[in-house]
Amino acid sequence: MINEIVKMKEKGLTLQQIAEKMNLSLGKVQYRWNKYRQEAGKVREEENAEELILADPPKQEHSIQWVMPYEFDEDTLFAMVQSPTSIYVYWSISSMKQKMVEHHFRTPWSELPKRMKIYDVTDIIFQGHNAHRNFEIEIPEMTNNWFIQHLEPDRTYVIDVGTRTFDGSFFTVLRSNPVETPRDQSNEHRTGSVMNWKNGNADVPEWMENFSSYSYYQKIR
Repeated sequence: MINEIVKMKEKGLTLQQIAEKMNLSLGKVQYRWNKYRQEAGKVREEENAEELILADPPKQEHSIQWVMPYEFDEDTLFAMVQSPTSIYVYWSISSMKQKMVEHHFRTPWSELPKRMKIYDVTDIIFQGHNAHRNFEIEIPEMTNNWFIQHLEPDRTYVIDVGTRTFDGSFFTVLRSNPVETPRDQSNEHRTGSVMNWKNGNADVPEWMENFSSYSYYQKIR
């Protein structure tokens, strides 16, 4: 199965497309693919270590290219902007933290449901419960990265990775850095018009003429 997945990935297919072609769930394909990448990363690390041991002592200055391991045993959750409407998130949960969560829930880590929670914290001091809005995503076991899509431009987001409690509440294990999606380029003309108005170069913002004379609605954050 993994050989077919690898071949299709090399052809540029997404995991969703591969799952549809193989008539499998997306979670199963992601599990196989992440496991393959993890094993490939370990093999590469061992090869690099062996090359360093067998190499002759350097007679002149030269550089060594290090390969980042697939995953460190540490607690990391980092979010990066991909577009005005999407964010890429990757994380690593240490074995120690996994054991703490296992002890808290009296359940093996692999049996706990994995969830991601996205908070819109634009222009507020986020305290964990006062977001403008939030939503959750179920993430498959053995997943350590995700593309969050269909977000709003020009907003600030914080992402949690965690699990579900027995009463259905979200339980945070890791929290990301705040990340701000940029403005949509299609709306950039309006920014320039507003600046002309503020600087006294226009009586009214130029974009006002595009709105109905009957009413004007402003989206409140």
